[in-house]
Amino acid sequence: MTQPAKQRAVWITGASSGIGQSLAEAFARGGDRVFATARSEDPLRGLSERIRAEGGVCEVMVCDVRSKTAVSAAADRVRTMFGRVDVLINNAGVTAFKEFAETTIDEFDRIVETNLRGMFLTTSVVLPQMLSVRSGLVMNILSYSTKAIYERSAVYTAAKAGAEAMMNVLRAEVRRSGIRIVNIVPGAVLTPIWNPKHQEKFGGQMLSPEDVARTIFDISLQPESMMIEEVIIRPQGGDLRV
Repeated sequence: MTQPAKQRAVWITGASSGIGQSLAEAFARGGDRVFATARSEDPLRGLSERIRAEGGVCEVMVCDVRSKTAVSAAADRVRTMFGRVDVLINNAGVTAFKEFAETTIDEFDRIVETNLRGMFLTTSVVLPQMLSVRSGLVMNILSYSTKAIYERSAVYTAAKAGAEAMMNVLRAEVRRSGIRIVNIVPGAVLTPIWNPKHQEKFGGQMLSPEDVARTIFDISLQPESMMIEEVIIRPQGGDLRV
């Protein structure tokens, strides 16, 4: 595996499972220092133990990205441990596969606050430091639902589309300050976000989180003079209609 020119401090949200867990492992194996956060403590501890057993660096902390207090505390912790954040990967996300008419207000709030508000909060707390040194990389894990229409995903699609638009504007605002904003748009990935019956039936057609994570790591190694704005990663077979 190609390694970065210098050891970077990488904050990954939603790292307790799926793509986030695989991202933590990929970046640690690549020589970076990883700060992994999520809402579930036990999976984070297991992740840290596995990475450390391989000789990597992985610090963990429970953090609900919907909470300004929790996000601020996580930012303080990672800066105390690593001194800075070179790479932020906004991966935390939730959904509920329900038709619009069946979606509750509580579900709407949970999905929008995690996928959109959470990305705003985490990016906001690292951006001042990145601006001060005129360097930094923010990678956002979005969804192919922003490119196509999938039933039973109205609120999730709206949240991800809002995140995409927000980050596109941020890119325009900060690109002259040396900060890179990269939107990653994956198709179906075999993660716990899917219902177990869908994992069993369609898992063989989905992308693996490990492959997606390695691709994202490779993208992160591009020179700072290059702005990769968006990368779409889809299963070879295309859409899954579940």
